[in-house]
Amino acid sequence: MLAGPGRATVDVRRNWARRLTAVALGVGLVLAGAASAQAANKPVNIGTPYESGPPAVTVDSGGNAVVAWANTKDLAGAANFVQYCVLPVGATMCKESGSLIPADSAQYIDGVQVLVEGGTYVILADVYGTAGNDSRDYIPEQEWQSTDGGGTWTIIDNGLSVTNGIIDADTAPLSAVTVPGSGVLGYGWNTAGGSPPTFNAFPLSSPPECSTQTCAAGYASLEPASNPDQIGNAGGQFASSTSSKDPGVLAIFNTLFTNGPLACTQSFGTAYAFGSGDQSASNNYNLSPGQAGSAWVKPVTQADCNVEYPAVAGGPAGYGVLETDLGNNTTVYHPFDLSNDSFDTKLVKLASDGEEQPGLSMDAGRGVYATYLLGGVGGPIDLSYSPNGGSTWATAAINADKDGGISNQSNAVNGTGQGWSTWTDNGSVFAEPFTGVNALCGPAVGSKGSSNGKTAKLTLSCSSYPAKLAVALTATKKGKTIKLGAGTFSLAKKSSKSVTLSGPGKSFIKSHPGHVKVTADLAERLGSYSVGGKHAVTLKVSLPSSHHHT
Repeated sequence: MLAGPGRATVDVRRNWARRLTAVALGVGLVLAGAASAQAANKPVNIGTPYESGPPAVTVDSGGNAVVAWANTKDLAGAANFVQYCVLPVGATMCKESGSLIPADSAQYIDGVQVLVEGGTYVILADVYGTAGNDSRDYIPEQEWQSTDGGGTWTIIDNGLSVTNGIIDADTAPLSAVTVPGSGVLGYGWNTAGGSPPTFNAFPLSSPPECSTQTCAAGYASLEPASNPDQIGNAGGQFASSTSSKDPGVLAIFNTLFTNGPLACTQSFGTAYAFGSGDQSASNNYNLSPGQAGSAWVKPVTQADCNVEYPAVAGGPAGYGVLETDLGNNTTVYHPFDLSNDSFDTKLVKLASDGEEQPGLSMDAGRGVYATYLLGGVGGPIDLSYSPNGGSTWATAAINADKDGGISNQSNAVNGTGQGWSTWTDNGSVFAEPFTGVNALCGPAVGSKGSSNGKTAKLTLSCSSYPAKLAVALTATKKGKTIKLGAGTFSLAKKSSKSVTLSGPGKSFIKSHPGHVKVTADLAERLGSYSVGGKHAVTLKVSLPSSHHHT
């Protein structure tokens, strides 16, 4: 990244050793030998800036992806600018697309954020390198809004900054959120050099100037100055819930401390801050924790140790964090305990390998959606879906990442569960739609089985585990379908399972000694989703011998 006037070069990614492992060989063998995952939609190339910042994505109520990114190619010495795309499900090209030029000749863009508020799209660009006597009035955040589905965009306040949390030149943007309340947005930052993370809330409609020059609302510093472990610039993320049940804002931060209140004796860790309730004069997200009237009920506090690569989400399902558990190199979900405003809950395993570049989102019900590079850089994009607030999960790969070049992966989901994953690869920006059904593995059964007249033994498998399958066996005799038996089985790996035969099933099998062809109808179900299909199986029938004595 080029450094411009008024902002030093900042890299918010952790410059710590990355695990460059791809998917473990054993997992690869399981995937190769089992059924393929439920077919996902194809990725769409929505732009080729050649050089860009990470794409940001949101999903409107109609399921359209609204994606924006900073074009940082600087062709012919031109300044950075914002590009955007509105992409419907099933489309192969953007319905709306274009470029947005920052005001006051801003040269550089640190990051782009996208929000959707009812019928209004919002793009926020963190800019620096402005010019002129009033240059500080135009940094750090310039905003554009569209009320016609991305067809036209209006720059807000002629480009005057709408939000600010900058402590010094090393402050980096993290993420924008919808703050609980009536038409309120928010933005969070963190700062290098032993400084606290910050947060500012501002109105969606007619926001007053909030810049490095002037900001009457001020911003909250989320960590007490007395804390010896100041978060610094290790990266993090903010998420919010506007649900009437538990409205609030949860922030998660990377940590690396060996002593003090955020110390972890084993490797990396995380810390969090939490604010609760709707934004108001008496519950203000612009006041620091501990101040009278502050909405922040928890200043920066230790969350987990021996974890890394966190992503956070909030919604009607509560709040939670996706992360890699370094103790056993697994991908886990950690639900937030709202009764104690803490992470005193148990970790829930999603995958038997670590992850990087995670995205985490929630729908308007109890659905939670995680996308990430399984195994780290070079790994496929996996989707994990929970229909019940993070208690149980299904996981499957939705993009193989054949060239190993995917980076900057993230996701967003709308209230009905339509999701989009976005990323960059080889100079292009891609987007791919998904729903919870794409996390189901697509069960399979071996073509050969056996029966002893009481049960039928089948070999069941999925492309990922754990999985819970329902099996129904039928056969046809003289044009009529006979129900042989059914069962439900939990799989931790490819396994042989026995289906108990019904009375008619026993009679049918006993009348077909030797070999008989049957149909196995398989289904994997999770929440309202189900995948599966019918498979032909040949059973070898071995009936017990009958002995008669005179």
